[in-house]
Amino acid sequence: MDWLNLALWHLRCSLFYHTVKKANADPMPNRNTVDPTEGTTLGLNSVGRMFSLHVRSDLHVARKSWHACMGLFMVGVYMAGLTRSQGVLILGAFLALNLAVETVRLRVPSINEVIMRFWGPLMRSCEVDRYSGTPYYIASSLIAVGIFPKPIAALAIAFLAVGDPIASLFGILYGDRSIRFSNGKSLIGTLAGMTACGLIAFLFLHFMNQTQFMELKVDHLFILSVIGGIAGGGAELIPMEVDDNFAIPVVSGFMLWLAFIVMGITTV
Repeated sequence: MDWLNLALWHLRCSLFYHTVKKANADPMPNRNTVDPTEGTTLGLNSVGRMFSLHVRSDLHVARKSWHACMGLFMVGVYMAGLTRSQGVLILGAFLALNLAVETVRLRVPSINEVIMRFWGPLMRSCEVDRYSGTPYYIASSLIAVGIFPKPIAALAIAFLAVGDPIASLFGILYGDRSIRFSNGKSLIGTLAGMTACGLIAFLFLHFMNQTQFMELKVDHLFILSVIGGIAGGGAELIPMEVDDNFAIPVVSGFMLWLAFIVMGITTV
């Protein structure tokens, strides 16, 4: 597949270019300068000065990998046999624990320092002195599991797990070549996220159809894949200041649920 090899080669070149470009920049930036992407001042406290943390414009592959693995693990465990009530209970417990840890670290600098020492590679500079994206991630997954039918909840979480990192990756690598929206998102990143979410929706719903978890006509399969792609990839564009980790599962889940109702599709 020459086109696939060409695409992979182009992606590797882009990653290499981005890495070299960043390496040639100032290796020791002034930690008291304002990062316009993050909207906060770097190094406002001692913890921020002790660690070299990533900003939103970095590739931050470790964070994207963790982001994807966490969501796909949730989907796998939930689809393996957990009931809705069990899923809500487990996610609720993790959310309570995470909020407790986040609150304590933000109020106790010494604890914040310890946590940043271990979790710093997965966090951004703006999260030193405010809540990270994890509570939003867990909360949106909790809402999805608690409200939506099982296949829709799983898809909504999968959109967040895979579609969001793909959109971010393409936005960072190629965003300067396309228009940007008022919230800083790029058209090319959004389109990449929509494509990824559409593909996920098609593969997942096709599998569900084959295993008789639901009965879908071929045209319904394609329509739902398109709706899922648009909803999952476009949720980051809603005109409200909502964390993507929260917006994507909630918005895409409601859109898919509405589509299921309109089409008269039921799940087993």
